[in-house]
Amino acid sequence: MGGLLAPGGAAAKPPKGFLGMNVNGPLDDPAFDLAGEAKQMRSIGVRSWRVEFSWDLIEPKPGEFAWAATDRKVLAAAQAGIDVLGLAVRAPFWANGSFFDPFVPPKDPEAYGRFTAALVRRYGPDGTLWKENSGVRKRPVRDWEIWNEPNLAVYFRDQPFEKPYAKLLRAAYKSIKTVDRRSTVVLAGMANFSWRDLNKLLKKERGLRFDAAAVHPFTGKPSGMIEITRRNRQVLDRRGRRSKPLWLTEMTWSSAKGKKTPLTKGWETTESGQARRLTQAYQQLARYRKRLKVSNVFWYTWASRDDGSPNSFEYSGLRTTRGEGSGELRNKPALSAFRRIAK
Repeated sequence: MGGLLAPGGAAAKPPKGFLGMNVNGPLDDPAFDLAGEAKQMRSIGVRSWRVEFSWDLIEPKPGEFAWAATDRKVLAAAQAGIDVLGLAVRAPFWANGSFFDPFVPPKDPEAYGRFTAALVRRYGPDGTLWKENSGVRKRPVRDWEIWNEPNLAVYFRDQPFEKPYAKLLRAAYKSIKTVDRRSTVVLAGMANFSWRDLNKLLKKERGLRFDAAAVHPFTGKPSGMIEITRRNRQVLDRRGRRSKPLWLTEMTWSSAKGKKTPLTKGWETTESGQARRLTQAYQQLARYRKRLKVSNVFWYTWASRDDGSPNSFEYSGLRTTRGEGSGELRNKPALSAFRRIAK
């Protein structure tokens, strides 16, 4: 990649919520003590969660909502004093033309807009969740990320993605702001050649409205992570979005190396290597954060199964399961590294 930035000087105190965590995988299973994990996260410096709100699971039939799984996470975060970034993603078959693949986007973007409005009415400042749980101190969801990696066909089947994704973003932005005008709407995080695809989107779809842009800077070395972030920053600046902050809504290294699984990404490492790269990555982010206008970083992920899956991301947790069905997690070296860097 191209040359890195010049040193950014001493690291300033990061903004509120800077240290975030993706919360999925084993923690989707009610067998795991989510409240206990939330307390542990809070104790070591995690201040925000990225939580997936899957439309196909929440609204399997038009107007019929199943809130239990996402209620569990939002309430656990609130009780631990942790903010939530809601990821509004996937589409039910009734909205995407009867495809049972949830990554086929909806035929009518306004239907997605109505779903995002329903999320805010449930979890926002005047959300029904808080009325139903008056014993929990209200901590409304104010941040919403619109889809996940739409530049990749595996997560957004309608390619080229620029026009159909822009329609979703426009519908969601209007709907979310109508219910909560002070919310933050985040442009979806993109992976791979993210800066090229971000440039295509902003060039073709001028006038798109969003409050922050996200990126998933997956790469072999922490210096490459900074370079990918820099390239996305350059695109935003060049396209008239200089004031928009960047959120790293997924950053990780897989510890799949040495496990019984094929290495499919080319940047897998060992558990000790994962800890080293995590440390280096956060040190570099502290150094360049202000120049790159990075305001939030979410490690992917808190817990993974590390159980022979061919998916390298299934080895990216700071904690991992002790065994199938045990409901228990063990720490990996990366957890201690995260704790040290958070201080």
